[in-house]
Amino acid sequence: MTLTHITMTLNDFINPKYVVTNPDDCDYSDIDLYIQTAQAFARGIYHPVFIIDYCRRNILYASDNFMYLCGMTHEEFKEQGSHLYFDNVPEEEKPMLAEIINKSMDLMYSLPMEVRPKITISYYVSLMKDRRKRLVLQKFTPLRFTNDGKLWLMLCTISVSSRKKPGMPIIREMGDHDFYFYSLEKHEWFRREGFTLTEMEKDILQYSSQGYTMKEIADAMHKSEDAIKSIKRVLFAKLNVRSITEAVFAAINHDLIH
Repeated sequence: MTLTHITMTLNDFINPKYVVTNPDDCDYSDIDLYIQTAQAFARGIYHPVFIIDYCRRNILYASDNFMYLCGMTHEEFKEQGSHLYFDNVPEEEKPMLAEIINKSMDLMYSLPMEVRPKITISYYVSLMKDRRKRLVLQKFTPLRFTNDGKLWLMLCTISVSSRKKPGMPIIREMGDHDFYFYSLEKHEWFRREGFTLTEMEKDILQYSSQGYTMKEIADAMHKSEDAIKSIKRVLFAKLNVRSITEAVFAAINHDLIH
C-alpha cells in the first residue's frame, strides 16, 4: 500500500485555543539566556535537545546532534527547521504524533496553573535518516508560560529507545508517584499508579550497566545466581521489558535510577 505524503508543521500540533495570540506576551529580551542554557545542557547530557517556540510557532533552538539525528544541515534547518523535522517522522506515525501532542496539550491545560510547569510529557516515535527508521524516546517539559498561562517555550530531549514500537504517551508531574497514560486505542487518558524499584533491583541494573556478568552480580550482592535471576524476572515484569539492556534504558528514561 502506498502512503500519501503528509506535510505537517508545528501548526498541526497546536489547538487554536492554546495559541499565543498576543506576541507582546512573550518577552524575547532574555531569549539568548534560554538558548545558552540549552546549549550547555545539550553538551552535558549528550542527548539531542531543542526548544519549541509556541509564540512564533517554530523551533527556536536545536543542538547539533539533533540536526544530525534528523539528517539535516545547519543551512537546511535555518531555512525550514521545524518543517524538516516533521518530514522526518514516518508517514504512518504522523497522525499518531499529532494525536499524542494535541491530547497532551489538552491534559496539561486541564491541570492547575501551578502544576503545569512541573510536568513531563514522553512518548516513543520514529525518525527517518537515510531511509531507515530510528525509534527514540522524546521528552517535553514546559520552559516558560505567558502571564495568562499560555505555553510559550517547551524544552525537548531525545534519547535511545527502550521499546520496539512507537507510542506509549505518558505525562508525569515532578514529585508525584502516579502518572497519566494515554491509550491510543481508546483515545483517552488514564491515571495509573506508579511503582518504585527496590534497592536490590537498582543494584542489579547498576551492575548490569557496568558490564557485570550474572555471576559477578551475584558475588557482589552476596546472593546466589538463582536469587538474582528471580529478582530480574520481577524487575522485567515491572518495566514490561524482556532483556537487561531494555531494563536499564527503561529505568533511566523513566527516572527510576540515575
